[in-house]
Amino acid sequence: MNCESCERLISNSVSACGGNVKEISASKGFAVVEFPEGSEAKIEQAIESAGYEVGGKPGSAEPFGRQLADFASDFVAGKPSVALVRKCFAYSLASFVLVSAVMFVGAGGSKYFPYFVYAAISSVALAGAIALFRAHRTRFNCMEGMMIGMTIGMAAGFLFGAIAGATNGMFVGGVFGMAVGMGLGAYAGRCCGIMGLMEGMMAGLMGGTMGAMLTVMMQFDHLGEFMLLFTLSCLAILAGLKYMIHYYAGRRGEGRLMGFPSFFAIALLLSLLAVAVVLYAPRAGAVI
Repeated sequence: MNCESCERLISNSVSACGGNVKEISASKGFAVVEFPEGSEAKIEQAIESAGYEVGGKPGSAEPFGRQLADFASDFVAGKPSVALVRKCFAYSLASFVLVSAVMFVGAGGSKYFPYFVYAAISSVALAGAIALFRAHRTRFNCMEGMMIGMTIGMAAGFLFGAIAGATNGMFVGGVFGMAVGMGLGAYAGRCCGIMGLMEGMMAGLMGGTMGAMLTVMMQFDHLGEFMLLFTLSCLAILAGLKYMIHYYAGRRGEGRLMGFPSFFAIALLLSLLAVAVVLYAPRAGAVI
């Protein structure tokens, strides 16, 4: 155990099995648990399923390749164990179609429209990560919480910094990327306290400035091809994050996904922010 999130996660796991945590300390590395007679094995299994070891006993883990293959098979088959992920995927597809339609109606004739499409793709991918995070936000240990804050913060900073950097230059791209990345990173990372909040903000700071810097540097060197590969790479990382959330937090309890209106509102808001920056923020001389 490393923090209060670890203490809460273990306490919730024990309570779900009929036990009661009388005392717990992450700093000292112990917990005093009261449980009904005959339920010790069940309690230990629940704690190990939460990602911890009991008495120093190493847990057995299924090989990653097998995990991924089982997940893909369950996803295609529509099994209940992946219902939340499938629902999030359906929300993402519907939101992308609707956001793209709004973009096309409002700015379909703009020369920056391809970047508006990248904004829609990025916004929907981030909305999916945020939705799954929120569905399980009380079930993460500190390491997982920091990884979530870091990944969301850096991916958001990279994606939106790159878009605004390509169209408006380094200053606007860096500031916009930092603002979005640090904001979303802090929001997600705070699930495990100050460590996660700082991790998310640092990731957003780095991602925002680096995303803008990359597209400014690529202005005269296959920028279009780079943006495609760059966006696909970030989407792959966010997909991995969603799988991580499902695999670790999902097995600790069933989450509840936000409704589609809330999901769509997040995607649309992020997209419109990007469009507003591209169209109305100051523009450097050496950009498209």
